[in-house]
Amino acid sequence: MTVDQCVESIDRVTRAGREACRAVETALEALLVGGELRQDGRSMVDIVDDMIARGGREMRLSAAEAFRDYERAIASLRAVVVKTLVDEEGLSLTSVAQRMKISRQAASRLYQSAPEPPEGGHG
Repeated sequence: MTVDQCVESIDRVTRAGREACRAVETALEALLVGGELRQDGRSMVDIVDDMIARGGREMRLSAAEAFRDYERAIASLRAVVVKTLVDEEGLSLTSVAQRMKISRQAASRLYQSAPEPPEGGHG
């Protein structure tokens, strides 16, 4: 069975995006609880202590890291797309850059950063 790097990259972006959504949703739910507590008249000291006790810092850091993972997956996908367009579709880097609305230099950097396909696989 051949490995399609485009499909694998899309799968990575999808997984990373879903994880980022879950992490952000968890952080948002905690904030909503804090907002409700504030509307109920609780002091900010109590709210902050409550959020910290519920793992607020870890939720925030987790959401930030999940979003960074998503951004890295997107960057990797873009590199694979550029390499595939050049190597498999026969487009020039200039043509790829125009299609993707990026500079030719950016297209070149993406092309160079793309991983080589595994043995027996393709793009």
